[in-house]
Amino acid sequence: MASLWRVRVTRVSGGTVELTLSAVHPDAGEPSASAAFAMRLLADTDPERLEREAGPGAYWDPVALAAYADRVIAAVSVTARHRLPFDEGAARRAVEDGLRARGLDPADAAAWQAAFLEAWSALWQDPDRVPSVVLEIEPADPSWLAGTVPGREWDTAAYG
Repeated sequence: MASLWRVRVTRVSGGTVELTLSAVHPDAGEPSASAAFAMRLLADTDPERLEREAGPGAYWDPVALAAYADRVIAAVSVTARHRLPFDEGAARRAVEDGLRARGLDPADAAAWQAAFLEAWSALWQDPDRVPSVVLEIEPADPSWLAGTVPGREWDTAAYG
């Protein structure tokens, strides 16, 4: 599965972790305050542990993951919502308007498509232009925060 979010640890303090999530794909959707979503994010840092404790394939099994996450995640909050809900149509129109402003003509299909793909990709690499949130997670088991230090980053396919 493709990555949906780029995760950056912004703070670890008092048994909680603050993560900044920036969408890297239009299918990222709305970030969730669910324990399952938070568990997937933490499990990205130690997938073998999730497999041992929640069972094989738990990351993708909504029932197994939810049961485990409800025991392991004490609290989740979503704040600092930016560019949500995401309007993909408006984003595409803005990219197309930018191409027209550069003098490109949609009638030149090959050049237009190449330029659009380049500009669309650039949009998803710019955290100031994509949907983002701050997620604060308090695990009931603080050992899930081991190795989670400010500045650490990873891409995730987490959903839920």
